[in-house]
Amino acid sequence: MNGFFLTTRVAAVKVDQEGKMRGCLEGIKVLELGNFISGPYGAMLLSDMGAEVIKVENPKGGDPFRGWDLGGDQPNFWAYNRGKKSVTLNLPTPEGKEIFLALAKKADVVLDNYRPGVMKKLGIDYDTVSKTNPGVIYCSITGTGPTGPYVKRPAYDTVGQGLGGMLSLLMDAKNPRPIGPNYADSLSGMFAAIGVLGAIAARAKTGKGQQIDTTMAGSILAFLIAPATDALATGRAPGPYTRPMQSQTYAFSASDGLPFAIHLSSPQKFWEGLCKAAGHPEVIDDPRFNTRPNRRKNYNELNRVFAEFFKEKPRAYWMEQLEANDVPHTPVYNLLEVFEDPQIKHMGLEIKIERKDKPTIRTVKYPNEFSDTKAPHPLAPPELGEHNAEFLKPLGYDDAKLAEFKEKGII
Repeated sequence: MNGFFLTTRVAAVKVDQEGKMRGCLEGIKVLELGNFISGPYGAMLLSDMGAEVIKVENPKGGDPFRGWDLGGDQPNFWAYNRGKKSVTLNLPTPEGKEIFLALAKKADVVLDNYRPGVMKKLGIDYDTVSKTNPGVIYCSITGTGPTGPYVKRPAYDTVGQGLGGMLSLLMDAKNPRPIGPNYADSLSGMFAAIGVLGAIAARAKTGKGQQIDTTMAGSILAFLIAPATDALATGRAPGPYTRPMQSQTYAFSASDGLPFAIHLSSPQKFWEGLCKAAGHPEVIDDPRFNTRPNRRKNYNELNRVFAEFFKEKPRAYWMEQLEANDVPHTPVYNLLEVFEDPQIKHMGLEIKIERKDKPTIRTVKYPNEFSDTKAPHPLAPPELGEHNAEFLKPLGYDDAKLAEFKEKGII
């Protein structure tokens, strides 16, 4: 079994002109049954590392993000679906199920983010797929897992954030209002991708696939491991300002109204550098702030004092002073300003994806740089069902049959 999987995976790998793999997951085939964010994001991360991702969608509209608010072609879908191919299947139909199982028989990975029990009801769950493909890695992302008292509850990002404790660190409990990005969706997608990578490594040794359950609530808690561990040790639940006080993080507005942030952490040299950068070296020995415990104790007072200092000049001046004194600092950018920063430009973190007869997509580059297995530039997000013929014809379905399937709503 082990030799079979190693041989077939290596045989599928393509190399460039220099003899290098085109991505560290070149030769890995992923079937994605994903909608919205967590499943599509996890699968896209695998695609960014070179895997071939086939997005299986409902013929009637596909992933809801295709038509979210703006209709048809919009950034929410682009963000999580670059580099993929799209196949449409009406899975509740016998023909749709048959086609999916035929595709899954040759897949390395199946990744879904449906509610618990849906895959089993459709007859395409891990137990079914693994009968004909014992090497398959089947990863399911849910809110709280396949069992337990909450198994029948619907779960979106905010549910995962609230249940995992994230919301308590982002908002005022006395005036509750969720803020911030989709942490639970994104983190569960990331942990799913990590889990798949681990299972691929395990299969290389054992020849066997396995099932992976990833949850939004569990992903949030794993991300919050330090504050959660501290809370369990001390019996004190952290709030939104606990970490900034502990890590000595501050944010200020300059005379031009532009914000910036400072992270002092623990080295005393950064405190001394801050005082010098602010033009007030005499504050270094102020008994309210001269040690890290004192700065934590008098956090609000320190913030007030330096807020007055920094009102005197524009942000650009303070950036120069903070850099000259080796203080960890950053301008606080919005997501348009980010891409104008010279370091961000130098890192090439914005990429452009060309599309035929449609506007060019500007988006964010995959952040890991591999020295020997650099993935190719991502393809444009697929049109709905764009690759039906590419994957169904090798299964024995000719043009006439595909046309019949389309007429019947099967594809």
